Amino acid sequence: MRTIAGVASEIDPRTLMVVGPSGSGKTATVMHALRALGPDIPVLRVQRIWSRRPHARFLGDTERSELTVVPSGADVSAATGFFESLTANLGAAVPRVVFVDDAGVLTEERLAWLQHLADEAFALDCRLVVAAEELAPGALPDELDVLRLGPLAPPALRQFLTDALGLSIAADVVERITWWSAGNPRLALELAQDLSVAQLRGGALWHGPDSAGSAARRTYRHALEGIDEPGADLLASLVMRQSGSGLGEEPWDGAEGLGDDPTLGRLAERGLVELRAGTWFLRHPLAAVLCAERSGIGRPAVPTAERRSEAMLRGLHMQELNPVLRAGPLSVECPNNRALAFTMSVLTGQTWGIPRGGSAGVTDCREWADHVWWRATPGLGEAVRAASGRLAAAALAVEAEGVVQDPDQLRADLETIGETSGQHWLGLHLQTRMRLMLGDVSGARALVAAHVDDDARGAAEQVARSLSAAMVAAVEGQFHDVRRHLDAVRRLRPGCDGWLVLRGLTALADAAIDGRVPDVGVPEVLGNWSARAAAEFAADVGAAHLLLGRAREAVSLLAVSVEQCRWPYQCPVMVRADLVDAAVAAGDVQAVPAVTGGAGVTECGALSADLRAAGARGAALLADGDRALVAFDEAVRASTPPASIRQHVRTLVAYGRFRAGRGDAGVAVAAFDRARTLAQLAGLAGWTRGIDTAQTASGGAVASNRWEGLRRDERTMVRLALKGATNSKIAESVFVSERTVVNRLRQVYHRLGIRDRRDLIRLAEECPPRWASAEV
Repeated sequence: MRTIAGVASEIDPRTLMVVGPSGSGKTATVMHALRALGPDIPVLRVQRIWSRRPHARFLGDTERSELTVVPSGADVSAATGFFESLTANLGAAVPRVVFVDDAGVLTEERLAWLQHLADEAFALDCRLVVAAEELAPGALPDELDVLRLGPLAPPALRQFLTDALGLSIAADVVERITWWSAGNPRLALELAQDLSVAQLRGGALWHGPDSAGSAARRTYRHALEGIDEPGADLLASLVMRQSGSGLGEEPWDGAEGLGDDPTLGRLAERGLVELRAGTWFLRHPLAAVLCAERSGIGRPAVPTAERRSEAMLRGLHMQELNPVLRAGPLSVECPNNRALAFTMSVLTGQTWGIPRGGSAGVTDCREWADHVWWRATPGLGEAVRAASGRLAAAALAVEAEGVVQDPDQLRADLETIGETSGQHWLGLHLQTRMRLMLGDVSGARALVAAHVDDDARGAAEQVARSLSAAMVAAVEGQFHDVRRHLDAVRRLRPGCDGWLVLRGLTALADAAIDGRVPDVGVPEVLGNWSARAAAEFAADVGAAHLLLGRAREAVSLLAVSVEQCRWPYQCPVMVRADLVDAAVAAGDVQAVPAVTGGAGVTECGALSADLRAAGARGAALLADGDRALVAFDEAVRASTPPASIRQHVRTLVAYGRFRAGRGDAGVAVAAFDRARTLAQLAGLAGWTRGIDTAQTASGGAVASNRWEGLRRDERTMVRLALKGATNSKIAESVFVSERTVVNRLRQVYHRLGIRDRRDLIRLAEECPPRWASAEV
């Protein structure tokens, strides 16, 4: 498409021939590329060029103009008359690009006429693009570029369909469309236009077309000519095998055990199938659908309710699932589906798959616990099975009741399960959550890294993998990675954007990277959202406000999180440390006692680096007098690597505020500068601005005392600076060199705990010195 679009801006007079068989999407591809040029570049589309009455219209126009010139061989005057006819029919407008559509097979005579037309076009500063089925054999003119259309890869086809339909399409749906259409844009568009919005966005099941459309019939009419009945039946059997079940074999998996059937060899010669590593694969599935229609072969039997429920859950087809949920609790009788419903509820943050019944529900979960973690359960030892049951029961207790009975046992069971093979990503997501919940950030990171290349079957597992990585990155302060992983989720399932966990992580990443103030709050009515999901959302949004220096907004959200959930994935110790941080910064000490309601450092088990850093920061913020100075020195040491950048920067900002409050402006500035440098190196401009806000607020709190510590000559320079005098003007007024003015103002900034003259002006507006209005 870049090649086609580049024709309009190049000064090279070469003509572009876009070549491909009928139905290969030549027109759709060229039109998409030319429309992308925008309205400032007029494009004329010419159709039926070889007929007695060719016609043309500008892109965007609804009326067409008939052309009176009929091409005739290599007649040069015909090409001249063609543009004269354009001028007569279309007025003074001269197109920048002339697109000759559907030129068919270009013989030597037709090719020569088009080359003359291109010469005339170049004389008018116009370019020529031609869509043709084939070129006559022989040497091509040097002035001719040929672009043979091949199949589009899923990313390019997704962009094409998104532009054509004005709708974000789920990534796995695009892959299915790509397979069925063989990457042909025209066929892909025909398939996509037959789907509902829910199917396009992945909210409803779609495994393939029930019949072939008119574009497919035109595309494959020549390829299917001469195929006998056995060949058609064999081709049809390849595409209709199990498709529509949503599970088990799919037609794109290929077919083994067919041997050296000569029929397959003949189909391969026509390019309809190919043999790879002993397996036969379809190359043009819609051609096989046409054969199935011709042979009368229908779809397989409708899958059972159990298999359809599994397909809806694994495929994250929430728009099909939601009506079932509105009718009542999800009924999943088989152990596999019960485990799947539970892990899916945790993933989505909703309650529909959480078993009810308190301790009875926890006991019952042991019947399906193994399916929570592994694809297949045979061969598991007794110790592993026991750990599996305890871990599933602990996860259910956290979700249903918000309690952890034995953190040490939970940690031990996580280690036991984590060392086994054959796990799926829904179970790995649950393990990642629990490790983060216990403050084991490095363990969570290692778990995700160890399995990141494992096969993720279905949309649910792929979302679980990306979301697990995003959560680990958020806790560590790697916010660019958070955004990247969330983008992967949205590409796969655009409808996931409404989940509370995605909204919270998005608010946090946007605040840190772009400085965007969150415009979302905790839902007043939870509906299907769990209290845990709402509390985690509040914690992420509160943390976003805190890193932007908006302490008061952070306090209310973080307090809600602590009150509603003792065990959020962000770790209760870390959330409470942020709450204390925000409360102290806002001067809202009334919020601090709420911290005692959650789990403590000792309840989380063994101390990780991030857990030690968060605990030390919270303790230092609550300490009094000289004990606070010692506690903060310990907190700063604890926050250095291997602790994450998020804990280190938060501790440095809290330490800077503390030292500024004691009047130690120089130490405070150094702490803020270290925090700012770390944020800048991480490319987090929003966080950097938040650190600036925190530093300015801290400077204002002690400025009234620091103002009085300035000498008389420094006060004079400050007054002049506040009135807008330049350094040279100040130097003239106080009879010193300009360099002396620069050095003394720099000393003033350091003693006031600010960075430059802009901060000086802002500080004077917020906390004006009593001598600011005196005459100089």
